[in-house]
Amino acid sequence: MRNIAEIITENRVGFMHAKETISKYWDWRSQTYTNGTYGFQEEEKSVWKGELKPLLDHNRDLNVLDVGTGPGFMALILTEMGHKVTGIDISEGMIEKARSNATAMKLDIDFRKGDGESLPFENETFDLLVNRHLLWTLPHPKEAIEEWARVLKPHGRILAIDGAWFDTSPDATIRRGLSRAATLISEKRLPSYYSAFGKYYKPIKSELPLYSDSRPERICALFNEAGLSNVSFKYLRDVHKFQNSYGSLLYRISHSEPTFMVTGEKA
Repeated sequence: MRNIAEIITENRVGFMHAKETISKYWDWRSQTYTNGTYGFQEEEKSVWKGELKPLLDHNRDLNVLDVGTGPGFMALILTEMGHKVTGIDISEGMIEKARSNATAMKLDIDFRKGDGESLPFENETFDLLVNRHLLWTLPHPKEAIEEWARVLKPHGRILAIDGAWFDTSPDATIRRGLSRAATLISEKRLPSYYSAFGKYYKPIKSELPLYSDSRPERICALFNEAGLSNVSFKYLRDVHKFQNSYGSLLYRISHSEPTFMVTGEKA
């Protein structure tokens, strides 16, 4: 029988492998990944700013950390809104793309490569921490949220945006299957990221607690367990409406549920 030390060591190796795999996948995706759903146009940015503005207490000059910044989607928007933003991502490829996007938009943002579950910042550094489409990728989501709270100032806020991307319910599974089949019929092939995603994520998805269960209620529970207060969520219906108005029928089939935002405050 294995002892506890062996099991802990094995788990640590597994999680390190998962993070390495995730980093490699997003390095590859960064080559073609676009900022925003349809090229980061002004209309899309305006919709997102409308969702964010009521939550920022009408303050300017907040010190903001964007965890899992990717190509800088949230960081760029919040900088345009007048805030000082730092972006961090585990993928070097995404960080390079984010820096390029900021340069093109003439925005001053501090982008750094780093682990969203182990942040290289002092306690009580930031007023606001945001992330978008990140929680489902994390091996330790509860510990990550606790780490995010650590770097927040008292009464600082976390905004976590996500969706039920890989919901295993029958309805969601059927919708994804229909979208996949329709794509095959109309385009005679699947986009390369379909097969690449499976290649990278299938071996590690069991190590990602929110991979197939990223419902807002589940994330709210994790926020509460991490000691945050005033925890709530809302569906981003204006964002969903915008995405559907520009998306194809195939997109609407596979993305029928709107993304949501979970919020919580540090005491």
